[in-house]
Amino acid sequence: ADIASFTTMCGQVPPNQVMAFLNDLFLVFDQLVERHHVYKVETIGDCYMVCGGLVEEDAEGFRSVTEAVDPLHAHKVFAFAVDMLAAARSICMPGSGGEPVALRVGIHSGPCMSGIVGRKMPRFCLFGDTV
Repeated sequence: ADIASFTTMCGQVPPNQVMAFLNDLFLVFDQLVERHHVYKVETIGDCYMVCGGLVEEDAEGFRSVTEAVDPLHAHKVFAFAVDMLAAARSICMPGSGGEPVALRVGIHSGPCMSGIVGRKMPRFCLFGDTV
């Protein structure tokens, strides 16, 4: 998902307010990640990306990439997206005079490849047409 009018807002609001806004919004999304059992892949600027069915958690709370297919992965991602849209409506867009945040959400389904890329600052990345 990304935020409609984010670039325009960044030109009108001081950077510290932009960072505080993104932090508040993404903290809410992070709670939804836990509720819906999806995996937060990354955030880049105003973009927030999750996936379903890729990572599983063991009894001790450790996460790892799974070989198994989660038959509910699409349902989990959809339910997350619906709650994400509802949560965004409860947060005001800075510099908008009180207008709620408007998100653009896209959902893609299909295979992907995951792995660790880099040595200095290694990152878990996803690749493929689905991504």
